[in-house]
Order: sequence, then structure tokens, then C-alpha cells
Amino acid sequence: MAEKSDPNQIHDGSDKACPEDDDNYFADEIIEPKIAKYIRWGLIFILILSVLLFVYRYLTGFDTELATDEFLENEFFFLFFTTMTLIYLFLPKFVQKKMKFVADPWLVIVIVLFIFAGSFLGQGLNFFERFPWWDVFLHTISGIILGLIAFALTSALNESKDCGIKLNPFYVALFSFTFAIAVGALWEIVEYLFDWFLATTMQCWDQDPSLYITGRIYQGAGLIDTMEDLIVDTLGALFVSTVGYFYLSRGKPFMRGKRLRTKEQQNENKEHKEKK
Repeated sequence: MAEKSDPNQIHDGSDKACPEDDDNYFADEIIEPKIAKYIRWGLIFILILSVLLFVYRYLTGFDTELATDEFLENEFFFLFFTTMTLIYLFLPKFVQKKMKFVADPWLVIVIVLFIFAGSFLGQGLNFFERFPWWDVFLHTISGIILGLIAFALTSALNESKDCGIKLNPFYVALFSFTFAIAVGALWEIVEYLFDWFLATTMQCWDQDPSLYITGRIYQGAGLIDTMEDLIVDTLGALFVSTVGYFYLSRGKPFMRGKRLRTKEQQNENKEHKEKK
């Protein structure tokens, strides 16, 4: 159940900065650790190099013996997902600014690596077909990442003195678990709609059902693939929500997030510290 917080810690509902231990709940800017910068720019370098290689091969005419329609389609498919991955890598910072929320730097690193693994390696380099376990692996990781995001969002509100209620560890973990499963289910709906309207094979309905670990042949590859994705999403969410619950129930922070101060809040916080 939601626990009532200390009345002395409840504000008037405005977004004014908290008077004490303010930096535990708020941040002036999104600070990216050096290791995160190295990883992100390293991935960007790989992607740009891949685009330049494609351009060079295109200008030189590719290999005339290999330049079939299917080959050219795969090459432009690769270029599309390489370009999209470049754009995706800037999304975490953009989203944090728009939501006025600062996530744990290590969570951001994991999200960036996940984007690279899914979009560039999975789609661009065709890892989904080369390695049958790649899709299951990414869905498991996505369940963990979504659970961590839920913990970070909840902590930003739950620990803030502007919030009039405080969720106990069990309900924070429950929210994390259900949030991850809900997003995973929505993604499966997106895959179904893509297959329906664009005749894609995102749900792998064209695959051999006997190649899957679970399910029966008469259930069809599409259903088996969808259910396996949801199952591993659930397992990933269950793992992170369980770990998070044990941390929070022992009074330890877990995947703490912070709210991003506005310019007005930064000035008020600076004046408050100068008066101390």
C-alpha cells in the first residue's frame, strides 16, 4: 500500500527545490561519465565507418557478379538500419531532457548497448537470422532494462519530498514488474500490426515451428515466437523486480533516478546554499 510520508516533508505541490538534501533528488544537468562517452562515441564511429564503407562500395559499383536485386536490397536495408541506429543512440539523452529526468549513468550505458545490439547487429547485420538465440537474448535483456527504468522513474518520485505519498518496496517492485511486461506486450502488438499491414515477418510466422524450444508444431511459428518473447520478457522483469525489492526492503537505494531542475529551481537552490 502507499505509505503516507512525513507531513513535514510535503510541499505545497509546486516544483520548488527541496530545502534539504536537495541533490539526492534533483540534478542541474545530465552528466555523462567518461566511460559512457567512450562507449557511445565508439559505437558511433563504427556506424559512421559502416556508412562510409557502403558509400564507397556504391560509388565503385559493388561487385557486378553479386549485384543482384536481392543483394542490393540487403545492402540498402543495412544502410537504413545503420542510419537509424545512429539516430537512436542520441535518444536516451534527448528523452531525459524532455522528461526532466536523470537516469543512472550505468542504465543509460546498457540502453545504448541494447540499441546497438538490436538495431545494428540484429537488423543491419542480420544477427536475428544468423543466431536463432539472438531474439530471445534481447527480449530477456529488454525485460531487465524496462524493469530498471521503472525503478528509476519510481525512485525519482518516491524519494522526492514534493511527493505526498510514498510507495513501499513491494509496490515499487510490482510496478516495475508489470511495467516491463506491459511494454513487452505492446511491442508484440506492434510486430503483429507490421506483419499485418506491411507483410513483414517480425513475428517469424514463416519459420519452421520445429526449430523452437517450446510449443508444438500445430501452434505455428508466429504464436510460438510471440509467446517465447513474452515469457523471457516476464523472466527478465521478474529477476530485476525481485533484486530491486530486496535492495529497497533493506533500505538500500536501487537504480535511483533524479528530477532535472529548471533554471528557476537552479537559481533558488543556489541562493538557498549561499544563505547556509
